[in-house]
Amino acid sequence: MMVFVAGTGWSVLGFNRGLQSYDYTYQVMHKEPYLYIHKAQYGFMGILLYMNPLLLPLTLYKEMYRLEVNLRGLEEEKKTDYYNHLC
Repeated sequence: MMVFVAGTGWSVLGFNRGLQSYDYTYQVMHKEPYLYIHKAQYGFMGILLYMNPLLLPLTLYKEMYRLEVNLRGLEEEKKTDYYNHLC
């Protein structure tokens, strides 16, 4: 049961990170119209990236990086490409 809850939470986090990545990409690029289907696609790509066991070290590192940025209040770092992209 605990594995199911952890897996569900991790996949929801991946979906959310994908949505955030699309919003950031749209703000920076503005080359195409804002489409919810593209946003959903980024969300599902986030699930695939976060649920892939081979990419677990990368996603864990990225989440620890984001945690440190938030805990230390590094607001300028939150505006960078590295912080906002999935990987």
